[in-house]
Amino acid sequence: MTLADPSSTVRTGPALPGPVTTAPVLSPPRPRRRPDVARIAELALLAVAFGAVVVSIALRFTGPKALWLDEALTVNIARLPIPRLFDALRHDGSPPAYYVALHYWMGVFGTGTWTVRALAGTFSLATLPVAWRLGRAVGGRRVAIALVVLTACNPFALRYGTENRMYSLVMLLVTVLALSLVRTLQRPTVLRLVGLGLVCGLLLLTHYWALYLIAGLGTCLVIGSLWGPLRSNARLATAAVAGGCLLFVPWLPSFVFQAQHTGTPWAASPSPMAIIDVLGEFAGYEQHVGIPIFVLFWASFAVLAAAVILPAIPVTRRVAAFIGWKRPVPGARLAGPTAGVFVATVVFAMVGGLVANAAFAWRYASVVMPFVVLLVALGLVAIGSTRLGRIVTATALAALGVLGVIAGAQEVLAPRTQAAAVAAAIAAAARPGDVVAYCPDQLGPAVSRLLPDRLLTQVTFPRFDDPERINWVDYARVNEAANPGVFARQVLNLAGPHQVWLVWAPGYRTLGRDCQEIRDALELARTAHVQEVRSTPGKYYEPENLVRFAPD
Repeated sequence: MTLADPSSTVRTGPALPGPVTTAPVLSPPRPRRRPDVARIAELALLAVAFGAVVVSIALRFTGPKALWLDEALTVNIARLPIPRLFDALRHDGSPPAYYVALHYWMGVFGTGTWTVRALAGTFSLATLPVAWRLGRAVGGRRVAIALVVLTACNPFALRYGTENRMYSLVMLLVTVLALSLVRTLQRPTVLRLVGLGLVCGLLLLTHYWALYLIAGLGTCLVIGSLWGPLRSNARLATAAVAGGCLLFVPWLPSFVFQAQHTGTPWAASPSPMAIIDVLGEFAGYEQHVGIPIFVLFWASFAVLAAAVILPAIPVTRRVAAFIGWKRPVPGARLAGPTAGVFVATVVFAMVGGLVANAAFAWRYASVVMPFVVLLVALGLVAIGSTRLGRIVTATALAALGVLGVIAGAQEVLAPRTQAAAVAAAIAAAARPGDVVAYCPDQLGPAVSRLLPDRLLTQVTFPRFDDPERINWVDYARVNEAANPGVFARQVLNLAGPHQVWLVWAPGYRTLGRDCQEIRDALELARTAHVQEVRSTPGKYYEPENLVRFAPD
């Protein structure tokens, strides 16, 4: 008998069933993870910011009950057949893109107040996903989050996202333009170049201040095509912008006629303080809540400037590293060009306004609003390179979101015209054959839209025209040549034995005391008169008086 080699392998059958005892395997206890308080705080603040975004989306589809002058006039022009629409715009002074879009929108959804404003709200809402893509393209996800919150909750964007005018479309197109430009400079494909040109052409056909934006953008692109790492791409982008301007050529004869005859005598030219004022308007500083927004805007600009400049200077690099700017902040390379486009556009607008004596209204600055908001977003994100910095960024973003919605709600819900009260008073006591006279004619579109069809005769000063539209051709010269006494006699002759309703307001440029003189002449002719509605300028953007003159 031999012994088996202990090193040999012994094959055995399956193990017999029975209890098997094994020694317990001890593992080291897992350390408890401490909650990341900074991360939780950041997420909570971002939740507040996105809650403000949700509220801002709802606000875009609210607003006062009545359309004011510009909105009602836009509806009255857009409802015309397309050939007549173009002719009416020659006498109005605007390019056609928004009016054509509204024409087809009303053909589907009707002409109600909420319905026509919903087009502007839709354009404003469509800007948000474009802003997200722009932020991603410029500086990544954090810039995209900041840009969406700032665009959604901006008081200026909210105000004009609820108005039946072209400014929400302008801001959408400018945001698309910025995205197209960034993509084109990164990689200029044929499709991107064509898209860049198309959006430039559409902007020119939407608002004439796009001329200043294209001039400012073209200047920056020309500089970039001569110096910098993207010279060849900048040259292609310049050519695309120039090609897109060709879309404006068919409208050029109308533009020339408007430039010669349809000036805007109701406003002044831009002042050298326009840049500061424009930033204040974007912050909504007409409301008290807008003042801290204005301050935060400038603070973000200062942070962005420091984040770009300090790491680039050898002497201050240690300071930048201590702050946390060891690497370039997201989007830092585009901060300078973005600021350059904004400043160049405003400078061109100021120079053009002074040379051509062209009017300036804050809403025209919608052509640069997306560039300003992008700079604010880059400044906020530049703060957040450390854990504490991210909390500060989230805090500032939440504050801008909440304060922006509050200021925007005050702008959105404020009544813009007294037309509803005037129209209600006329409708309550007017009879067929009564004459409704408007001085100036700028009060006609908003009131006449609300009046019932009771065979009322409606005329406007100075041209004795229909109140639905305004003929802006040589407006100041026509007003200066008008005779208020003659107009009052014409109104009385037209009314005969019927009542006369005078809708009037003082203080309109180029009219002097004409409207007061018409009221005085009617009071002398008909002593039985009643002040039905008294204007309240502090409450309404467009206040007006209503006086009823009964036959003696």
